[in-house]
Amino acid sequence: MKNLQAQILSSFVSYPNIIDDFLEKVPFKVFLPEAQSILKEILELKEKSVLNEQSLNTKISDNYKQSEFYAEFLAALPLPNALKLAPLMLKKYQLQNQEKIASKLMMAAKNNEILDLFILSKELEINENELKTLTQWHDEYKNKPLLQKYPTKISFLDSCFNGGIELAKLVLIGGDPEAGKTMLCLQILENLSKTGNKVCFFSFEFTIDDYLKRRDSNSRFLNPDNFFIVNDGYDLEDVVRNIKHLYKKGVKFFLIDSQMRVTSDNINLTIEESESRKFSTLAKLCHSLEITIFFIIQNSKGDKDNPLGSKKGGHEANIIIRIELLPVSKDDLLQKNNVFDEKKRLIILKKNKQTGKHFTEEVYFNKEELRFYAIDNRQKIESYVEFKEVENELKGPF
Repeated sequence: MKNLQAQILSSFVSYPNIIDDFLEKVPFKVFLPEAQSILKEILELKEKSVLNEQSLNTKISDNYKQSEFYAEFLAALPLPNALKLAPLMLKKYQLQNQEKIASKLMMAAKNNEILDLFILSKELEINENELKTLTQWHDEYKNKPLLQKYPTKISFLDSCFNGGIELAKLVLIGGDPEAGKTMLCLQILENLSKTGNKVCFFSFEFTIDDYLKRRDSNSRFLNPDNFFIVNDGYDLEDVVRNIKHLYKKGVKFFLIDSQMRVTSDNINLTIEESESRKFSTLAKLCHSLEITIFFIIQNSKGDKDNPLGSKKGGHEANIIIRIELLPVSKDDLLQKNNVFDEKKRLIILKKNKQTGKHFTEEVYFNKEELRFYAIDNRQKIESYVEFKEVENELKGPF
């Protein structure tokens, strides 16, 4: 494989006119890492119309010039018809991946482990670019099954999502501290579990005991047999591994609480790169497995639109929801000593790639149930008071 790629790259330098046609057939990822280093320089020089052996030699680092692959590259004989080598290179790439998959299967069999063949088969895919006309795209769209929507049973969300959330979505939930971010996401997961969907809660901010105090296994709000909880494995790689494992069990919806608890340590990355890696990794996972991940984020005071430490995180998301606390109304005597209203929240849908709809709505928060409701679906908040509370207030000093 090294000899073949060295010869192809040598041919690129001598016959630049074949490069574009070759790369239409062979994606960049098929090249070995050491070959990619030279290919990047070749493409840059070609773009500037200064590609030749001398200009390439000045771009290559002295350290790389000592490598075995560079020696093979210099010794390779360029071919004017190197385009014919494209099918051979693709075949060798697939055979190499097939060997890796076979090795994984053998190791799994020895360990009495069942691997997901669907995920493994993805490693053999090359994803050649096929350019289509509008007519071809239209025909494909007509024959494509409609994406299933999964109702959250929360009216203000389902209205905005035209009936329910779809799969392959990364949903970010941010907002004020103690505004109920975890509660809203748990309400979504609990409702989904009750309608026959398997869900998982990565409970990194709270212990499992904390959750069980709120929702015992017989709770009317959920189906405990469809509800998985994970409370260890904070590293990003552990989270990804657990998601893939649960995906094999049929879990389609995940809640990760929260961004700052997930670690992504790498001494070679800046803080922003490390934070952004979390979002790009989870977004790719959503698309490749066709799952939906609800990821609770932290926001900085100066930037309420993006996750703390990562503007890229906001770009990677399909949906962004923000929850804000609201001040107490001056007319609400029962909460006259409170800074924020216990029973009201402001829900803001800031980004929605599913339907394009955005909204800002005051909603009702039931502090006993720890659940959210549209005000129109409940008694009006101003009339939602316990008689004893009113009675006690009237007995108090004026």
